[in-house]
Amino acid sequence: MDPRTEDALPRGSGFDARLLLVIYVRALSAIFILSGLQRWGVILGPLAPGGDFLGLPGQVMVATVFFSVFDLVAAVGLWLLASWGTVVWLISALTEVVLHTVFRDTFGLDLTLVGFHAATVFIYAALTALYERLKPDV
Repeated sequence: MDPRTEDALPRGSGFDARLLLVIYVRALSAIFILSGLQRWGVILGPLAPGGDFLGLPGQVMVATVFFSVFDLVAAVGLWLLASWGTVVWLISALTEVVLHTVFRDTFGLDLTLVGFHAATVFIYAALTALYERLKPDV
């Protein structure tokens, strides 16, 4: 074990970086389940603007269908702690950031959503680095 981590967290401190990472990923999974279900609500009508999914612009319809599937697949993968779940989640997050920044004329500039995705990716990277740093040598 690295001597720097021994000083920072003595044995028996009760801190479990893996547990923290698992809780974070599962909470993220719950958020993406809700997001996917919300998008299905738009497709099926009750949450669509004006109650008409087919009245939306073509690009918005395609993006809604894409995220309705990708968000739910990412949520399942994250919940199972599968590596492919993280990949699908990162693709979904990056795609949504691109849509709301590069294609803001079509999808609108949503800095809250962009900030959410940036923050979640940053926190995930920080927790993963912490876990790797504190992981016992085998």
